[in-house]
Amino acid sequence: MKLDEKEIEDCVAKAAEFVGISPDMLDRSPFELSGGEKRRVAIAGVIAMRPDVLILDEPAAGLDPRSRDEILTRISKYRAETDSTVIMISHSMEDMARYCDKLLVMNDGKPYLYGTPGEIFSDPARIESIGLGVPQVTKLMKRLREMGCDVSTSVYTVDDAKAEILRALGGDVNA
Repeated sequence: MKLDEKEIEDCVAKAAEFVGISPDMLDRSPFELSGGEKRRVAIAGVIAMRPDVLILDEPAAGLDPRSRDEILTRISKYRAETDSTVIMISHSMEDMARYCDKLLVMNDGKPYLYGTPGEIFSDPARIESIGLGVPQVTKLMKRLREMGCDVSTSVYTVDDAKAEILRALGGDVNA
């Protein structure tokens, strides 16, 4: 990166702030950090290098729901603010549906499906056939469809499900 010491300190401080690490945490021993704090420190270390492509393997694994949402929101914000490419590897289709624009589903080490979350989750059986789950709301929409409701099964967020159910009922989508 060819940065002087001050520039490096600035990059580290900005990256730490970005992922929610307090300055005092940077001076602590890794043995004093929780799992979530260690994960944030690791991500901050990579972000400080200003990569054009950020590849994260299970960045939210083992975190409680609040911490998981926070770290994934910060990663999404990083992508938006830097226009970097972010590749996340995860088994959590709930998280990927919520935070990703495009999904590449692998099966036996080979590309299996590629598309938007709506495209990928429009056929839940296909995802489930390779041992992956689909978002709970997608399962709900599939069940409603099986019961005769005229709803799309490619819904994968709660907000979209609300709008789709209201549309099917002829109600106000903005309610």
